[in-house]
Amino acid sequence: MGQRRASHPRFRREGAPPHVALTDDDLAVLRCVYRHRFVRADDLYRLFANRSPDRLSRRLTLLFRAEFLDRPIAQVDRYKEGGSRPLVYGLGNAGARYLKEKLGTPIGATDWRSRNRSYTRENLDHTLAVSKFLIDVELECRARGDLQFIPFEEILARSPEATRRSPNPASWPVPVQWHGAKSVVHIAPDAIFGLRLKHPDEKPRAAYFFLEVDRGTMTIVPSERVQECDAFPYRATIVRKLLAYADSHRLNVHERRFGFKAPRVLLVTTNERRAALMRRALADHVMTQANLPAGLFVIQSEARPILANLVGN
Repeated sequence: MGQRRASHPRFRREGAPPHVALTDDDLAVLRCVYRHRFVRADDLYRLFANRSPDRLSRRLTLLFRAEFLDRPIAQVDRYKEGGSRPLVYGLGNAGARYLKEKLGTPIGATDWRSRNRSYTRENLDHTLAVSKFLIDVELECRARGDLQFIPFEEILARSPEATRRSPNPASWPVPVQWHGAKSVVHIAPDAIFGLRLKHPDEKPRAAYFFLEVDRGTMTIVPSERVQECDAFPYRATIVRKLLAYADSHRLNVHERRFGFKAPRVLLVTTNERRAALMRRALADHVMTQANLPAGLFVIQSEARPILANLVGN
């Protein structure tokens, strides 16, 4: 008879952490999890298709027991609902220390286990939607061959020094004008990424995107009373978000912040009907401003092809 596979608790560690000699594949997994904050195991299986899901699953469990990876507690109720769900992984304290001390990854002095435990189910679901979308884009780039996915860490490494030194480089303030009133709104995209198009006879061209993933819970256009009140810029609505990006573009904040020109704002929502409502709000409330290029915003539902709408077929 074959050797029986050892069983371990899903969300707690027992005994002393096992010693693990990290491999290059392990480091790639740690970097991936750090990049996306949280990743489902099945998305890791897709990214690391050179390894069988069963072997990778055992390795992920070992990295969890050794505290290189963590499993956020917010996913526990998924298992109480019945059925087997893919486990979700975040960075553990040992993994954060390794990336910082051995590889120089700019990770602050943070207790990652505590951060992971503080995540709510709603926040976790949103983060997983963002990570899945980015992984889908990366895998489509691999399949095409003429496209290269540009992660935020590469963008940040080529950004101005002030951005690299910022405690939160992926967020920036923008002065917003609305009905004659002025306020400052902080933009914080769900992700920032790029696509590099490669042709044998041409210099590679890159396009950059500020990603917003909408889960269908945010108000698109508030009531007229809210639109006319002083609190409008501080209400979380899709229109307010679009206006902030429009003013960021108009004031050229993105180029000073990151050093690239003409980024696009990509909004991905749950269905085509909601995407159509967003496009109507964009046309009625935002694109009437002067000097906004027609292609600044891309709004699409999850069901539509990704890259065809961003770079063409």
